[in-house]
Amino acid sequence: MSAEYDFYKNPIPKGSNRKPRLHARIVPRGTVDSDMLAEEIHDASSLTTGDVEATITMLSKMIIRNLKEGNRIHIKGLGYLEMTLQCPAIKDPKEIRAESIQFKSVAFRPEIGLKKELSTTRFVRAVYKKHSKNRSAAEIDELLTRYYSTHESIARLEFQQLCGFTKGTANRRLAELVKEGKLKKEGLHKFPVYAPVPGNYRK
Repeated sequence: MSAEYDFYKNPIPKGSNRKPRLHARIVPRGTVDSDMLAEEIHDASSLTTGDVEATITMLSKMIIRNLKEGNRIHIKGLGYLEMTLQCPAIKDPKEIRAESIQFKSVAFRPEIGLKKELSTTRFVRAVYKKHSKNRSAAEIDELLTRYYSTHESIARLEFQQLCGFTKGTANRRLAELVKEGKLKKEGLHKFPVYAPVPGNYRK
């Protein structure tokens, strides 16, 4: 089986007259979750699905525990996992306390063997496009004005579907609207919603 790709425009800074450049990106066929992996492992081995699911669950817990203890994780055949940190810019270590050091993300460094295996992947151009629609600021304003006439707030997924954007474009355009003072971010950090700032999108 081949992996599908398509071309996407690089974001252009506002006010720039530069022609957009394109970059290739994988078009996901879907998401393979742990249940699906368990089924595939079961089909390819003598292990039961339940055994595999229990092992995957325990593996996840042990990886999290060891990362929280400051260990780097090596998964044979895949690569290395380790935590990355963030902190305010400083000139001297004495300027900062441990409370100011925060988790940033998890970095993954693939093994050479994994990269060799993936380098033989066959790529084909995707037949079905998953590009964002090219919406102007005025078009987005009109869509949001209509939406907010019957809704108090909008989530990222709803905004994505409303405008016909990909997830990345939806997040970027929402951030722009917040920065412009048209929307305000509310709710949970992981699943925020966006409400109009007074004077915007309300007739």
